[in-house]
Amino acid sequence: MTEAGAKRRMRAPERRRQLLEVARKVFGRRGYHTVTMDSVAKEAGVTKPILYDHFESKRELYLALLESDLSNLQKRLSEGLENSRGNRERIRASFQTYFDFVDEHAEGFRLLMQEAVGGDRHFRDLVFGFRDDVLGKVTEVLIRESKGNLDRDQAQDVALGLIGMAETVAQRNPGATKEERSRTVDTLVRLAWRGITGLTV
Repeated sequence: MTEAGAKRRMRAPERRRQLLEVARKVFGRRGYHTVTMDSVAKEAGVTKPILYDHFESKRELYLALLESDLSNLQKRLSEGLENSRGNRERIRASFQTYFDFVDEHAEGFRLLMQEAVGGDRHFRDLVFGFRDDVLGKVTEVLIRESKGNLDRDQAQDVALGLIGMAETVAQRNPGATKEERSRTVDTLVRLAWRGITGLTV
């Protein structure tokens, strides 16, 4: 750097991540339709041409943000489902992973919930595709672990109930404290565990 306090020049991948983080906050606060590329650039502390170097339009920026958040959550949920020992631990890990994402990325979670009922079909399809993927993974785990006590339709009904329960609770208070969320996860695990074991024994 040639002068004190000069900002370090970011490499392209780092700049892209920074722009997505800023965009998540701006879109989360103000919604898709009222945000402009000018407002995102200003919030990020960059010129508009720099923003356009990475994203050709507001829609492309928003799509990249949705895809990034969905991919992140999808990966974390898959790891929680597959890397836990025992069914109760698997239930806890899945709920905890989901709520960790909600609380770490409250603005991103609000965007995902908005787009589930939003007017843009492509945005909705992204969210629904994610939900279908999670539904399929949870259903397969339930079928496998029930050892024949649940058929596919029953397992899918249970999976839908678990997913809907987590989404509904999360919408009430995205960004909760760790203490609040710990109590929520404990309660949902007890409810889910008793319900699932009642169906599979």
